[in-house]
Amino acid sequence: MVDIATFAYLPLISLIFGAFAGFVAGRWIGTRGLLWLIGLTSVLALVLIVMLTGVGTGEEEQAFGPFVWLTGAVLPFLFAVIMGGVGGRSLAGRANI
Repeated sequence: MVDIATFAYLPLISLIFGAFAGFVAGRWIGTRGLLWLIGLTSVLALVLIVMLTGVGTGEEEQAFGPFVWLTGAVLPFLFAVIMGGVGGRSLAGRANI
């Protein structure tokens, strides 16, 4: 079921959803919602990092799943949320003037 296209499109889809979520949170929900979104995504990244540190010698195959989710989905989503949130907050600031 999992092929190379999944690994190629996962970061792209994550960037698109992250930018959209960050823009919506920054523009209409506000700074508090944006910070919650960034915080929850960071907690998920920390959970995956802790899972990666728990992989012992000889168990390298178990690290593949968390590594793919961390580098292919969570970190691009976090980056896009921050960038989309900056854009959303700037448009919200212009609308209030």
